[in-house]
Amino acid sequence: MVVVLLGAAAFGAWRGYQSFMNGLVAERCYVTLDEGRSALTEEQAGNAAIIVAASFKAGLPERAAVVALATAWQESGLRNLDYGDRDSLGLFQQRPSYGWGTEAEIMDPWYSSARFYEELVKFDGWESVDVNDMAQKVQRSGFPEAYRKHEANAVALAGSLRGSRPGSLACVDRSEEAGNVDAFDSVMRAVPGVEITTEGNIVTITADDGTALWAATQLALTHTNGGGIQSAIVEDQAWEQGPKGAWHTARAPLPSGTAQLTLRVVG
Repeated sequence: MVVVLLGAAAFGAWRGYQSFMNGLVAERCYVTLDEGRSALTEEQAGNAAIIVAASFKAGLPERAAVVALATAWQESGLRNLDYGDRDSLGLFQQRPSYGWGTEAEIMDPWYSSARFYEELVKFDGWESVDVNDMAQKVQRSGFPEAYRKHEANAVALAGSLRGSRPGSLACVDRSEEAGNVDAFDSVMRAVPGVEITTEGNIVTITADDGTALWAATQLALTHTNGGGIQSAIVEDQAWEQGPKGAWHTARAPLPSGTAQLTLRVVG
């Protein structure tokens, strides 16, 4: 009886410690940089996912996503602003009066991202131009060097969401809402070559290409809060909600080319 009570007390203390440690970590998405890490709010992470997913839809390489993310970081802080200088709006502060689209179109992150890429590819050799200079060519800003300070973050985030930097993004979520695959289905399906199935609270992603598999998974994880994602496994790597939130070796690896997301069940 004493052993049982001691075991229960120890378990309760451990759960209390976990809750305490969780409380020390801000409810954010974290991206691993070459040195340190970058934190994004739920809004910023979700908008970044759309920007990168739109680069897949446009059939463009990762470099395009880097330029777009650096631009949106400077112009709006990755927020979909309904205000700006004169008639500037949205993630990229595009202006209806300059032919970027209607106000309603520009306030749609999918549309504004696609329009950015449309302008980007009009410049010959854009892939080899400096990120800051390429962003300036598209935006024609009054602050031509402003995009440079966002390049390192943009490179890391684009790498996470395009899948070239595996295990580099995870989010802390303390909500109690049930999981909802609709919150992130569209960004996952933008990745070419992935197949997605949902059964109960398990979302399974398959792909022949490992980079695509990681892209779809980490794009989904940007919606950890709204999607109620509790854990993820990509082949032999795993992540779950917790005080550290780091990717680690999975106890039960999945077959090659397979990833699974487990969504929160309520009730």
